[in-house]
Amino acid sequence: MTHEEQDTHVLDFPGATALKNAGRTEPPDPAVLAAARALLRQAMAADTEHAVPATPATAIVVTPRLGRRRLLACVAAVAAVAAGVAVLPVVGVGSEPPASVSAADLFNSMADRAASGTQRNAPYWKTTVKTWAEGDRTHTDEYYLSRNALVIKTQNGRTVTKKGPRGGTSWSVGNRQVSWDNLDKLPTRPDALRRLLSAGAQGASAAEQAVRQSGELLTDSPASPRLRAALYRVLADTPGAEVTERVKDGAGRIGTEISWKWSKNFAHSPHDPNWIVRPSDGQLLEIYHVRDDDADHVTERDTYLYAGPADSVR
Repeated sequence: MTHEEQDTHVLDFPGATALKNAGRTEPPDPAVLAAARALLRQAMAADTEHAVPATPATAIVVTPRLGRRRLLACVAAVAAVAAGVAVLPVVGVGSEPPASVSAADLFNSMADRAASGTQRNAPYWKTTVKTWAEGDRTHTDEYYLSRNALVIKTQNGRTVTKKGPRGGTSWSVGNRQVSWDNLDKLPTRPDALRRLLSAGAQGASAAEQAVRQSGELLTDSPASPRLRAALYRVLADTPGAEVTERVKDGAGRIGTEISWKWSKNFAHSPHDPNWIVRPSDGQLLEIYHVRDDDADHVTERDTYLYAGPADSVR
């Protein structure tokens, strides 16, 4: 469909039929109308966003502009509020998630995008990580993980090679280790995968363990698109997450923050973790921690500038 052929009717959006069928209602409460106008101003302001850095350090991704169709949908939503229509679905447009979503909605949306993706096989899984910790300097290093070794290229030019364990590179899944080649053998049914991830833990710690291990697999492993989708669906059914939209990571990229509130006695998590994700493609941009008694006190930050397959160490 060309630009000239696009249907720009103001009621061409999901829920339009319900709006048209609602009929005439009494004038709205002034406070409700003011809130609706504020939402419209926010939507119009968001249309002026510019490009933000992409995950690969050498690439540029442009934040999609709202476009006429989405702006008209926002106008129609305001009209619905003004008309007193109480129930209209909150929907996303294009590659973006809904304007206001729950953590479960967000993870399920990311699971759908991950499942539709592709990933080539390669001998290395490369991550470029910008790391900051309280009391230390920021540094950016490249990690090349293979089946039996880890090569680290540091910001100051050093190359460090660490041999893997005797059984080869592996990741924690529940109370056992899963090797590189066995990642593809993990179940992709969310209920079965959850049981494996939470094995060996009980109560709240089981959910916390599943979240932590899912994060490690999503960032630091060559998990297939199907496995990534399953991990996101496990997270969608895990309580304890809060969503905050339009948050900047350590590289200035805009994403959606997911805050996990973990129990203080969880051995692997002295501080509460927060994720920043990019809903458009399901990428985990950053993991940072705050003090469990001060949500504004960041203690460490790992910003993933790149995570993907690599054919060689460069």
